[in-house]
Amino acid sequence: MDATRRRRIEEYVRPIAVGLDGVTYFGDAERVARAAERIAGDDPSIDRDVVYLLAMFSGQGRWVSRLGQRSRTEIFLTSSGVPAPAMRALFRGLPRLASAPRTGEEAVVHDALKLEALGATGIARLLLEGYRERQDFLEMADAIEKAAGVELATEAGRRLAEPRREAMRRFAEQLRTEQRELSASPSPGDRRESG
Repeated sequence: MDATRRRRIEEYVRPIAVGLDGVTYFGDAERVARAAERIAGDDPSIDRDVVYLLAMFSGQGRWVSRLGQRSRTEIFLTSSGVPAPAMRALFRGLPRLASAPRTGEEAVVHDALKLEALGATGIARLLLEGYRERQDFLEMADAIEKAAGVELATEAGRRLAEPRREAMRRFAEQLRTEQRELSASPSPGDRRESG
């Protein structure tokens, strides 16, 4: 897929990539596409066009599956010169990306999506979500540690994930330590002055 075709696809996805949650935006799709390329590496068995399509539409599965939107997307992709087999792989793969990738391309994008939820980016997202859900810091630490254990489907994805997982585990432990220190300290009104 040449750069012009990719630009057309990005222009199509950009307005639908803005999340209703106020947090998701097109930059997420761009990062997922870059991460997917990195995970795919030099593997000749991976179809780069399918990886790109899956990455660009990865957050749009529900939108694309709505009545009318799939056919609109098919018409757009056909007019952009995307081959029919790549489109079939896109529509088959979107619902499986999050939990059950079946092809090499799906596994690559699955891991790219998981990487987006790990490391400093993952911590920041979880803290924002925890704040929005009114979690306390210990609950946030638990959520961060749990997220660090997410399963990845490819060896390349696992290699890229490991330093991010470790950063999350260290952050969660430090957050717990600080909260325990503050919880164990007597409040200023509880201290008795010695004479």
